[in-house]
Amino acid sequence: MLHRHLCAVTTAGAMTICTLTAGLVWETRVVAQDLPTSGHQFDAASVKVNRTRGSTTRRIEQDRLTYLNITLGEFIQMAYNVKHYQIEAPSWVIDYGSSDRYDVIAKAAMPASPDSLRAMLVPLLAERFQLALHRETRALPVYALVVAKGGPKFKEGDGGETLVMPDGTGAMKYQNYPMAALAALLSVLPTTGRPVLDRTGLTGRYTFTANLQNVPAGLTRADQKNAIIQSDTPAFTALQEQLGLKLEPDRASIDMIVVDRAEKTPTDD
Repeated sequence: MLHRHLCAVTTAGAMTICTLTAGLVWETRVVAQDLPTSGHQFDAASVKVNRTRGSTTRRIEQDRLTYLNITLGEFIQMAYNVKHYQIEAPSWVIDYGSSDRYDVIAKAAMPASPDSLRAMLVPLLAERFQLALHRETRALPVYALVVAKGGPKFKEGDGGETLVMPDGTGAMKYQNYPMAALAALLSVLPTTGRPVLDRTGLTGRYTFTANLQNVPAGLTRADQKNAIIQSDTPAFTALQEQLGLKLEPDRASIDMIVVDRAEKTPTDD
């Protein structure tokens, strides 16, 4: 059953990134004070522990958000518009393989943009999970994704939908894919080991096929995804040979969200 409630919504700012010359910079501020209030809210919402362990659903409609079998960390990513590497939290919150997963079905009073619906998660997470967090700006080792000598080895997409799918050979086909998304993908690979920032200067959406982790052919889509995440093959060589891109070590100031408190069991609907 959907539970009706009234609550103010705060809208998260975008990620802050700047290159540092030296030293470690710390800046701590309270999220609730740092983020502006939008006044939007979910009219009704159901938040439950996922018991099915079935497939994952991610769907946003005009006035409704349906996310099933999702970690709390992913909900935090959506609510505060940050990348996975920008969240420091207990493993049960942030790990991709966490068994603590949740179903959220929420409806707004009227149609809203996808970004507005995601922002409405902020008060919902605070209310149901007793989520408390703060921001810190930290200087961290990063990689810069840049164009290698000779230029990129791919072309502009056709302007259609962004899709990622296996091609049957162990590689993945990326259609109309932005470089920022590729940088985010590289950031979560264990063999990369640090955040990757897009500094290619390529602002379009591109189509290419790549097997960055030397994944074997013949795997199911789910097994191929797991193989990419769990692979111990670094993407550095394949990235340059197949796509004409490379990773350069650097250091940057990253705006982090640090989870101070979160309950595993959300409050009742």
